[in-house]
Amino acid sequence: MAFWTYSGLKFGIKSVKFPEKNDFYDGFIASVKMDAQRCLNQKDSAEKCRECEIICPTNAIGLDNLFKEESGGSKDKYEGINTERCIFCGLCIDVCRDVAGSGGIGAINYTADLDFDAFLSSASLPLREGRVEGGIKKKIFKKSLFVKHIDTGSCGACESEINALNNPYYNMHRLGIFITPSPRFADVLLATGTFTEQMSEVFFNVLDNIPKPRFIILAGSCTLFGGIFETKEAKEIGFNIGLLNSLETKEIFRNENIIVVPHCPPNPFEILNVLLLIKNGELK
Repeated sequence: MAFWTYSGLKFGIKSVKFPEKNDFYDGFIASVKMDAQRCLNQKDSAEKCRECEIICPTNAIGLDNLFKEESGGSKDKYEGINTERCIFCGLCIDVCRDVAGSGGIGAINYTADLDFDAFLSSASLPLREGRVEGGIKKKIFKKSLFVKHIDTGSCGACESEINALNNPYYNMHRLGIFITPSPRFADVLLATGTFTEQMSEVFFNVLDNIPKPRFIILAGSCTLFGGIFETKEAKEIGFNIGLLNSLETKEIFRNENIIVVPHCPPNPFEILNVLLLIKNGELK
């Protein structure tokens, strides 16, 4: 601790300029992408490979329908990775590079593109009265944004990234975003974890005490489908399969503004970006 205090006093404390400038640190990862031109499963390739699909622990890769014909035209769209299920383990990248050969670059790689994969969840939850349709029409929260975080059964990785937002490097307070211990003062419920049976009552109590208008951010793979903890037994009992998939929350979430931030864990920049979009009324 003394070393870091000394370093801070000597060199000064640095805060990122994001969102004015995308001054991401070296090695920043925002998503995982497939390159259609390199993949052995492209339409005209006689050689086929399913190593990435086989090794993926969360079934995030599907190679049956990599190309889809876009409506109104004949242009092909390359698809293969379900970013909602990707946990950034890197196994697909390693095996793809092995297939490419020594020194080769595989078809799957990390990317630092500003693809935060955050969206209003409407595909599995039909919009009803009270939901925000077509993005936020206006700036709902005028000055500041207060966030209530709840852990519904997490390994702690997502919490580590959320805690980082309070440090001098990210310094989300400069943007008018604050973590609040009381749900009654919150504008946003930030949930992490697989959604265990033991935490279900706590979650609903917190949600009931957050006034509307409000947003619910589901951060991390665990909140979406259970992450690496997703099992056949978990699906049968309806818990440990994520807040988005749980039968306990599906009916309630139909009338809520749900924002999904996948990955394991989501990067602090991803979480901060979503909070800014809510605060500024720019979520599409």
